[in-house]
This record gives sequence, C-alpha cells and structure tokens, in this order.
Amino acid sequence: MSESETRLTGATLDGPSRVTIRLNRRVPVAEWPISRFSLKTSEGVAVPVRSVEPVFPRSEQTTTFSLETAEPIDFVQHLYEVWVVGAGSRLVSVRDVLLDRDRYFDGEVRLGYTFSTEQTTFRVFAPTAAGVEVVIADEVKGDAGLAAHPMQPIGKGIWEATVGGNLEGKYYAYRLRGIGFNPQDEVGDIYATCAQGTNPRTLIVDMAKTDPPGFRDRRYTNPPSVVDVVVYEMHVRDFTISRSSGASHRGKFLGLAESGTHLPEDPSVKTGLDHLVELGVTHVQLMPVFDFDNQEGRDGEYNWGYMPVYLNSPDGWYASSATGPARVRELKQAIHALHERGIGVIMDVVYNHTAKISPFERLVPHYYFRKTSSDRFYNGSGCGNEFMSEAPMARKFIIDSLKTWLQEYQVDGFRFDLMGLHDVETLQELATELRRIRPDVLLWGEPWVGGPTPLKPISGKEQVRGTGIACFNDRFRDAIKGDRDGGGPGFIQAGERKDGVRLGLEGSIHDWAVEPTEVINYFECHDNLTAWDKLVQTCPEASEAELEQMARFAALLLFTAQGGVFMHCGQEFGRSKRGHWNTYNLPDAINQVDWSLKKRRARLFEYYRGLIALRKAHPVFRIRQRAEIESRVWFGGVPHERCLAHIIHAEGYEGEPAIAIVLLYNAHDAAVEFTLGDGVWSIHADAERAGLESLGTVEHRVTVPARSGVMLIR
Repeated sequence: MSESETRLTGATLDGPSRVTIRLNRRVPVAEWPISRFSLKTSEGVAVPVRSVEPVFPRSEQTTTFSLETAEPIDFVQHLYEVWVVGAGSRLVSVRDVLLDRDRYFDGEVRLGYTFSTEQTTFRVFAPTAAGVEVVIADEVKGDAGLAAHPMQPIGKGIWEATVGGNLEGKYYAYRLRGIGFNPQDEVGDIYATCAQGTNPRTLIVDMAKTDPPGFRDRRYTNPPSVVDVVVYEMHVRDFTISRSSGASHRGKFLGLAESGTHLPEDPSVKTGLDHLVELGVTHVQLMPVFDFDNQEGRDGEYNWGYMPVYLNSPDGWYASSATGPARVRELKQAIHALHERGIGVIMDVVYNHTAKISPFERLVPHYYFRKTSSDRFYNGSGCGNEFMSEAPMARKFIIDSLKTWLQEYQVDGFRFDLMGLHDVETLQELATELRRIRPDVLLWGEPWVGGPTPLKPISGKEQVRGTGIACFNDRFRDAIKGDRDGGGPGFIQAGERKDGVRLGLEGSIHDWAVEPTEVINYFECHDNLTAWDKLVQTCPEASEAELEQMARFAALLLFTAQGGVFMHCGQEFGRSKRGHWNTYNLPDAINQVDWSLKKRRARLFEYYRGLIALRKAHPVFRIRQRAEIESRVWFGGVPHERCLAHIIHAEGYEGEPAIAIVLLYNAHDAAVEFTLGDGVWSIHADAERAGLESLGTVEHRVTVPARSGVMLIR
C-alpha cells in the first residue's frame, strides 16, 4: 500500500490539550514526524502543536497518534480541524475530554426542573454550548405565551435559570448556541417528567397533585429475597385491549387498575387485576411504560416500547389522554391499584440505547453514546446505538432516572433490558444508591447484548455476580423447551438437554451462579415464540390435550427450581401469537391476550395457580444459600434415560412443613414407573392437577404418564 492511500479516519479531543488522531492503516512511526501534523480553527487560525507521539506502537508502527497543543483548546468557541500531510484532514470531535470528572461532573446537582408555585428552576448539562436559554410557552407548539429566559453557567458544564411565578401547565424546552448548534432549534430536556408526544416541549407538572388518594400511605413490601418472587410480565395494552378482557378502559393504565372484570360471556372467569390476584403472583413486570418513539394518539399503531425517548416520563399511549398530565396520574393509579391488592410492580427499563428522536445527542454531541473514531454509533443494542453508561453524567442520568421511578412512582424494582451493555461499575453504583433509598428493591436484567460492542467485558453473568443484581437464566429456559425460535426441542418434548434442566433445578449454582439469589428462572417472555407456539412448532402432530400436558410439565419444572420465578402474561393458559416470534410491531390481533383461553384451558390455569400456592407454602423451593442447596437438593437414579428424580431433603428447614419432597419428571413418550423410598407419600401434583390439597397417596412405586411429572410430599 502506498503512502498516498493512507487516510485520516478520526480526530477526537480527548483532553484539554490532547487530540487523538487515527489512520486507516499502520504506518512507520519514523516517517510521520511532528512536521506532518497541524491544527487550525475553522477560521484558518493555526494552533501551536507542542508534540505528536505514537500511541501503543508495535514494531515501530502505529495507527494512532496523540497530538498535544501548547495551550488548552477552546472547543466551546471554535471548531478545529486536523491536517496530516499524506492523509488528509478531519474535523475534531469533542469526545473524551468531557469524561474528566473534575471538570464536567456534579453528582449532587438536581437536573431538569425543580417546581414550586412561586418559581421553577431549570438546570441542564450542556458543556459544549456557548449559551443556553430555556423557552417557556403556553402551548406545546407555536408562539402563544412564548418567552425565552437566558441560563447561566454554574460550573461543571451545567446551566441554570430560575423563572418566577407558577409555571404549572406551561411547556418548556431548551435552545443552545455555539459550535454545532442551531440557536433556533428547540431541544427537549432528557430529564423531562411529562412528555407530550414527539414534541421537544414537555409539560411542567406539579407532581404532588398527580398522586391518587393514599398513594404515599400504603407501600408494598417486597419479599425477603428474590427467590420468593413470582413475576408476571405484561404489556399494558395487551393485557386488556381484547374485548374478552371485559375492561372498560381497554389497553390503558386504567384498565390495569380495574377490579371486577371478567370474561363477558362467563362472569365466573376473572380477568385483569382480579385474575392476577387469583393466580397468586407476587409482582407484575410492566414492559416499557416510559415515553417511547410512537404516535401516542393513534390506536392503529402497535409497539412494545423498547425505543426510549423521555425516560423519566410515562408514555401517553396508555393514558386516557395523550395530552396533559393524564399519563402521570393514571400510571400512579395503576401502581396504586396493584399495591392495594398485594402485588408489587417491576419496571422494565431500557437505558442501553435510545430512539433517534431522543434529545441526548442534540444536547451534548458525542457524549451519551459509544462511537467509533469516525463518529459512527456503535450498535451493541441492535437498535441503532448504545448508551455510554461509563460517561459520568450518563451514569448519573441512569441513577437519577431510577430514583425518580422508585421515589415518585413507588415502583418496587427494575428489570434492565440488555444489561450486558451497562458497565459493571454503573451497575454496582446504581444498586448501592437504590438500596440506600429502599433496601428491599428488586433488581435483575438480561446479561447479554444485541450485537458487537466496544464495552469489554460486557456485563454478562460472570461479571454481574456479587452485585446484588440477578440475571435471567436463559440456559434453563432453553433446556426446558428447546431453541427459542424454531429449531430443536427441549426436555419437555423429547427428553433432551436433561443436564441443563438438572443444573437449573439446583439454581444454576453448578453452572454459572454463585448463589440462587442471582437467578431468575423462566421459559417464556415477550421475546421469541410463546411456549405454546414452541410446543406446536416442535410437536406438530400433538393433540390439544398433549400440548396442555407438556405445558403443565414445563410449569412443574419452573416452579420447583431454585431461584426467582418469572412468567409471561397468558403463559398460564397457553397464550399464542400465531407462531410469530417477534411481535414488537404486529397488531393487536396477534399480541392481545385472549381471555377466552382461560376458560378453554382452565385445567392449565388451575395447575399454575396450584404450583404458585405450593411454592409459597414450601420454603425449600426458595432456598437462599448455595450451601443449603448442596446439602438438601440431589438427584436419584431413574428407570429411563429421559427421566429425572429430583429429591429435596426438607426436614429442619426453617418454616418448612414437609420432611421430604420428591419430584419425578418423565420426558419419555410413554409412561414410566418409578420406585419410591419407604413410607406413604402424598401427591400434590400429577400430570393434570396441582395444589395444596392432597390428590391421594402412594407407597413403594408410582407411574408417571408420558411428558409429565409428579410432586410427592412426606
């Protein structure tokens, strides 16, 4: 390759006087002296260069040089360009210089707006702006009542303005001027608490007025440990949008808050909130309810909500009105209604990426997202960008946002989408900060990423261990039912992946977890084929009765495993999405919960209900310490290679009424007879029923039907 083919691919300001220059190929260091490098302002004024040094040279070659200027670079007032003889020129992006915590970080300052009836204070982090003003208006668009108020720098890259009077019901946004900014453009506040569609102006709300009566008086108390949870994941719209839900406020926050709903043609079949109480779950996990990229007023459009815009504001799609403060008030009403019925609320939060229309990049270019040297977004999320959690003010935003939901909305825990993209230090700090406010807060997430990322290592299972944040157990998921979207079967269909099932039943402490408290077990969530559709895909010749039996078999495995339990809405009565594996933008006809299935598959629902009751009644299904599992949980000999004999020595365990519990799982396609230990065993789950009441007794031996299991208690 000739020297003329060498190109300048990146120039970033990474220190007050340091520009990092990147070339497209390795070059001999000796042939690239300081004389080949120059720096100028966009007006053509030369900037004295003190030194140019190769970065990490190997064999006297490098792709990267560090250029030091004689004086600090004033990136607020000037745009700079690097010239390299033989490689071309490139504008300098303001990058890692902003990561200096001493100059551009304030962990204590309150950003966003601080409201009182006398005055409101606005603060925004905008270190590259030469000037900032806050725009206040009477309407979300237009010039009615429009007034611009200059903001003053208060240090650390933060601007502040206090505006007198009661601004409740007004709308606000920011205007920035300086290099790279259009002073006429309005930019939304990343800390906004009440978004208004896709508009940059957001609503100023007196948040105290949005509390339902008694909202602060009654607080839900989480169980003592994550292993005690039975979590029910739901999409707010899916849960009640079908007419079969019997809800008045279908698809809305208020629909989730309704009591007394039932299947319209059969009042005995409870739906909605009453169904959750009847089922016995401890928590619901709400798929994204923060503001995301959608047209809130259009019912014909569907979205799961994983493209965040304003992460501190509820989304108006779920509110009775997409304008005004209804979104805030009604989400609180839904949370309050759940708490009143003894159900906690987990928020599914997405801090790993944002939608393109989010204001982060427009407020501080190149700061909030991981980028290549050529200013392209890394895409470890698979959604267009990835949030740079390690940047000090980005980390502060995540923690501040979580505190808002924890304190203002009284949520009880968080599920982190693509948690692998959050650096471990951020995860450790947010766990510490949240537990300082609420020691029993529940935290878990996905320990993986959605694509290549520069974050090394990602926050996978091994890295998250010890942080107090649990991880989804995808290995147990795949062992139970097989590959997620098409592909091979798992244990329940064909007796395959038996070792993976055994490891999961132990709480994965001999797989990837140190303690069972680090594990969230599941086999169905909003992603991928539903469990029912997976059964149909792998067993196309199976009858409805056979599919139901395998569905019950899977549930028995899930609810008898050590670790926390997670289930997807409708899983308890065989929810189908008609074979679609990724329904994030498919219509209600595919995504809605069909409550008539609860009546059609009443036996499956009752099985789930019985297993939840059994799990709550027997602490040995919820062991918290590794050592206790190792001494109490073991596996015996089996009469067929597709079977498992799961034994729990229960005697003497605190609060446990049983002496021993035996779980026999038969994944063979024919009935299998198991030999039992001495004594009389009470049956509490078989192929069709499960519950606290005994289904009968057995001695010496028991026959377990094909693709099913039995729970025996002594």
